[in-house]
Amino acid sequence: MSSKAGRRLFFISGFIFLLYSLLIIFSSISTGDFFVGHELVFLGTAVMSFCLSYLYPQFKEDDERSKRIRERGVFFSFLFILGYMIILMPLFQLKIIDLNGYQTVSLLATLAMITVFSSFVVLSKRY
Repeated sequence: MSSKAGRRLFFISGFIFLLYSLLIIFSSISTGDFFVGHELVFLGTAVMSFCLSYLYPQFKEDDERSKRIRERGVFFSFLFILGYMIILMPLFQLKIIDLNGYQTVSLLATLAMITVFSSFVVLSKRY
């Protein structure tokens, strides 16, 4: 697959996921059941697809630079995800936010997806 075809495929899938997430968010707001959980996962998948669209030419070549970006990105993302959990724990304990298990896992999965792939983008500009 050529570089332009791969980028185009990720961009189109990101756009489709974005439309799906907006549709699901609108339908859950209109029914009065906003934040079921899966609407944020679609949004995170859209962000992931857009980031992969940007990163495709760099990650296509499995060289030292792309490996370094992946290693550093996962390391920084791990620290951010720990930070998310440290922030969420007192919010749950003090009953500031009230989410069920599915919503909590969906929120953490979305934050993890967005953090990992956006850190790849930021690090690709740095390295």
